[in-house]
This record gives sequence, structure tokens and C-alpha cells, in this order.
Amino acid sequence: MQFTSVGIFHLLRFLRWPMSLNDVCVFVPAWFGVTASILTGLLAREASGSSSAGAAAAVVMAVIPAHLMRSIGGGYDNESIAVTAMCLTFYIWCRSLRSNGTWPLGFVAGLAYIYMVAAWGGYVFVLNMIGFHAGILVLMGRLTPKLHKSYTLFYIVGTLGAIQFPTVGMQPFKSMEQLGALLVFFLIQTVTYIEAQVTRRKYSRGEAWAYRIRCGLLACAAGLAVIIALIPTGYFGPLSMRVRSLFIKHTRTGNPLVDSVAEHQPTSADAYWHHLHYGCYAAPLGFVILLFRGRGDAKMFLVLYALIAYYFANKMNRLIILMGPVASALSGVAIGCTVDWAVACVLDVVCGQAPKEAAAPSSAVESAASAPPTPTPSAPATPMRATGKGKGGKAANVPSSAAVASKLAASKKEVTPTSLWEDAVAAPMRKLMSQPWMRTAQACVAIAVVATAPPKARDFWNFTQMFAQQMSQPSVVFKARLNTGQVIIVQDYLDAYYWLRDNTPEDARVLAWWDYGYQITGIGERTSLADGNTWNLEHIALIGRCLTSPEAKGHKIIRHLADYVLVWAGGGGDDLAKSPHMARIGTSVFTDICGRHDPMCQSFGFMGDMNSPTPMMANSLLYKMTMNNIAPGVRVNTSFYEEVYTSTYQKVRIYKVLKVSQQSKAWVADPANRICDPPGSWQCSGQYPPAIQSMLPDRMIRKAPVQEKK
Repeated sequence: MQFTSVGIFHLLRFLRWPMSLNDVCVFVPAWFGVTASILTGLLAREASGSSSAGAAAAVVMAVIPAHLMRSIGGGYDNESIAVTAMCLTFYIWCRSLRSNGTWPLGFVAGLAYIYMVAAWGGYVFVLNMIGFHAGILVLMGRLTPKLHKSYTLFYIVGTLGAIQFPTVGMQPFKSMEQLGALLVFFLIQTVTYIEAQVTRRKYSRGEAWAYRIRCGLLACAAGLAVIIALIPTGYFGPLSMRVRSLFIKHTRTGNPLVDSVAEHQPTSADAYWHHLHYGCYAAPLGFVILLFRGRGDAKMFLVLYALIAYYFANKMNRLIILMGPVASALSGVAIGCTVDWAVACVLDVVCGQAPKEAAAPSSAVESAASAPPTPTPSAPATPMRATGKGKGGKAANVPSSAAVASKLAASKKEVTPTSLWEDAVAAPMRKLMSQPWMRTAQACVAIAVVATAPPKARDFWNFTQMFAQQMSQPSVVFKARLNTGQVIIVQDYLDAYYWLRDNTPEDARVLAWWDYGYQITGIGERTSLADGNTWNLEHIALIGRCLTSPEAKGHKIIRHLADYVLVWAGGGGDDLAKSPHMARIGTSVFTDICGRHDPMCQSFGFMGDMNSPTPMMANSLLYKMTMNNIAPGVRVNTSFYEEVYTSTYQKVRIYKVLKVSQQSKAWVADPANRICDPPGSWQCSGQYPPAIQSMLPDRMIRKAPVQEKK
């Protein structure tokens, strides 16, 4: 995302439209949001074949909350550009399957996928979505040269680009999460080769199927042999914890750090309404409409995308972001197709134009029935021959034997599900709908639908504008109302970070829960011990141990790691509300915190309300720092910590760590003690100072990151 912003910055300067890099970063989410909306409209049009559906989908995508939450100006997040990259990849992929001459677009889809890989870890979903779509088309017997060439180009180009990123490496060939796309690649190549051989050798139907079965079994045996040979070597990596949580009961992931994040909880019905609003009703309608109309391969992609995105969104609240594009596209299909139908019905009645499928009037049918048959290419004229004289002495013409045979052959119509549907349902329905009274009724229904649409559209628009206003509020500054009714601006968090910046040494290290790491580093310009990009569970667990331990026990570790401790207080989503997760995460590594008999740390919490802490909670460093001089009898031990800052409304409290080990601080700061990968790079995992290594489990020694470089 940073490279994208800098690239746009230099492009604007080249175009003589100067803009500061800060302003570019502010506008990037909005710019990419507009682009994603246009791409969603194009995808809807490609799948449905309706321009009205495409236009409606673009409008819905521009304002739907599921997309707004990552396209608000100033909301600088990787997902802001990742959604656009995903929509671009999906659209170009579907566009490459439109006709036999569009398969070279698979190369462009591969390039778009590379950008997706660079932007967001959700690239795995994009890869598997396209691979799954291609695999389903093969299983449906719709493997065509365009599909073969397009997927081959996409996979080769995309994978070659993806493996250039260090965080990806050779995972496309090893990770269980990405092997599905590789298997589809081999499946397409194998089936294409087999079909080419069948065509070249001109096998009969029986011989062709026997050859297909032999080759298929041989390919499966070869693939299975390779897999069996590689499994003992540890070549294949396991599913990540987050991916496992999508397929098993969430509370059984085994990772309390994953469970502690609100966005990783299953999605509720309220969350769907909050992020999709009327899309909850319009999208299913568009799904049904798409099943009965649209363009083949692209239609199938949107149908599969809807099913898979809904499944994953159900499992994890954060993944509702994947529903934004497909819900908008399907809502666009519902709106666009309804508008097309309504306009056609009204014009049919007003202008007197019968639908193309309408049958001829009964008088015309009767006159056509009385007229002699007209020869057609599919029903050639029947040759007649005179066989003698009939009544009245006139010669009678009867069909020849060849004509009779031809008619008998033509009458043997092949019965298929399609023909049964056409004869039993479709044709009678068209005849019914073509009746004058039915056409008038349709027009009335269409007018009623159009009349009820504006109020619903207004409700949707008002809801999205309210959501946009909420999302536009910075998280560190917000409005609140006092008991007196006075509206105030609370900027406690911002003031606290500014205080850190202005009143602490530049090399100061701050211990706080990982949620605030980015803000401490970005606004406070000080080093945080952890942030949202700290992947090491054991290091987060160590911070949880420090905060949930008694003051003296926590100080023994903290004095070797940090100069200040920052806690969020004041209720709401403060650290006391998050404290059960801190204890559980800590206990998952340090079992002595709550004990093996209490892995969920039920003993660390409150008995009824926030004024009744359990003994373990009341004795913890976190409770003492949060409620210092607020709850009766709660005081921080001034031998270990000194309170140096409390914000205006007591939302943030900062304590200075006393008796900091300068020896440990110097040891950590020494570049010689950093473990870098690759050597000499800025990515240094660091080591814990020797003074506390005896307090840590063996698996944490020379492994967990102590701090991140600014």
C-alpha cells in the first residue's frame, strides 16, 4: 500500500498536479473505493448481460457499508486497496472467458493477482476462488480451449509473481491453503491432453471413455505417489490457525489470541444488517434471478462467489468484507433486471408491442393451420405420388415410402431435461403471459414495484450516510455527552500519545496491550513492545503475563523490557474489559498464571459487576494501574511504578517504570544481539535479555521479538 501511495504521489507530480504525500494517503481509500465500485458494476454486467444490472451494482457498491468501512477517506489500511485488487482480478478473469478470442486476458488477471498478493493476505481467497471456479467448470464438462489457456496463463503468471514476495515464498507449492489451485492446474492440463488424444486417435464412444478412465487412474496414481513420498519429509505445511477456525467450531481453534479479536467471532444477523442493510433481501433475489439468466461461465463464477463468501462471512465477522462486492453485484442484478422487466411491461401495454416470445393471435394460428405447410430446411417438402383414384374419380396423393420414413425419424424427438422443461413449463408459461389480461396485470405490478422503490432507496441511502459519518470519525477523537447534556470532544487518546512524544526520551519503550501498538508508534513516535503485526503468540502471552501478574512479579520482567506502561481505562472497551483475553492468552503459554485446572481463567475477572473483582484480578498490576486512586483502597506500589500522566477524562493512564535495568536495555539495543532474517536487513526478531531468559519457557529463548524498529 505504501508503494502504491508513493507511486501515485510521483505520478501526480509528473502530471503537474502536486499533492502532499499525506493527502495522497488520505485519498487513496476513496480513490480505490470508486475503482472497486466500477469494477463491481462491470462484473455484474458480465455475469448477467444487463447494463442496468451493472449500473445498479456500481451504485450499491459505492455506498454499501461492507465496502464503506474500507473506502472512507483517511482509513489507510491494506484492505482499502485489496478489495479493489480482488474485484479487478475477478472481473478480468470472468472477462477472459467471454469468447474464444478473450483468453489472453488470463495474463492480465495474473498481473492483477500479483498486485493482490502484494496488498493483502486475503490473496489466498482470490486464488482459491478462481481455482474452484475453473475446477467446477471442468467437472461440469465445460472445459474449453479458452478456459484451458486462460487459467494456465493466470496460474503461471500469478504464481511466478507471488513467489517473489518473501512472505509467500514457495507456499503455493507447499501450503495446504493453496494446493487446491495447483491441483486444478494439473487437472486442466491432464484433461486437455486426454481429450486431444481422443480426438486425434478418433476413438469410438466406448473406446474414448475407456481411454479417459485409464489415463485418469494413471494420473491419480502418479499424483498420490508423489504426495505419499513428500508427506514424511514435512514438505506440506499445515493449515494456519485462522483458516482452521473457518472450518471448525470457533472456540476450538486452540489459539486464544485469535479468539480475543472481536472481528474473528462468528457473524451475527445484526452484523449482516449493519453491513449490508437492504442488500440482505436484494442479494438473494439477484441470486435466484441469476440462476435463470446471465452468461454461462461468468454467471457460474458469481453464483459460486456468493455461496463461498457467505460461508466464510458466517464463520468470521471480519470476512463480511468479502460479501461487499458480491452482495452489491447480486443486488444490482435484482434491481437492474427488475427495472428492465418493469419498463418492458409498461411499454408493452402503452405502445401495444407484444413480447418477442408471445405466440401469434388465435386467428393467425387458425389461418396458419388451414394453410398448406411451407417447406423449411429442417422439414423438407414431402414428395407425393399418385396411387390411384379416390372418391369422385380423382387421383389421391399419398406420401412416398421415403417421405414416410423421414417423418417417422423426425418424430423421434430426443427427450432431455431441457426439452421437458420447455414443453411442460416454459412454453405454457409464455403462452399464458402473452394473454392481454396478463400483460395488463404485469404492467400494474411493475408500476407498483417502481412506486415502492423510492422510499426503500431513501432508507438505504440515509442508513449508508449515517454509517459513513460514523466511520469518518477518528478512533482517537470522538464526541460524547456529559451527564449535564453538554456535548464534548474527547481526545484523551490523542493527548496521551502526544504526551509520550513530547515528554519521554526518544529511545523510550512502552509496554501496552498490542491493540494500541500502531498508535504508540505512529502518533507517539515511541517504540511499542507489540502491535497488530506481532504474529508471535508467545510474545503477546508474555505481555499478558506482565499485566495480569501481581505488581512485584510483573515488575521483575517489565524492568528489563520497558520504560513506561500505558493502560486504557475509563470503561467501555478499556483494558479491564479485555483483561479476560489477556489472562487466557498468557495462560496458554505460562500455565502458572491461572493454573492448568483453569485454562479459561475464570478466576481472573469480576463477580457480578466491575466493582467486585476476584482476588486474582484485584491483586493484578492491570487492575491497580487502571483503578489507581479511583476504587477505594486501590493504590499502585510507588516503589515499582510512578504515575506520570492521566488524561482529562481518565481514558488513558501512563506509568513510569522505576529501577529499569540499563544493562538489559543496552543489551537489547546492541545490533550485535539482534537476529535478522536475512542478515543485515531491517527485519530483526531480536532476543530477550539474558536477565529474564531464566523466567521464560525454553521455546521462547532466541525466538520472540522484543521490540520493533521504528
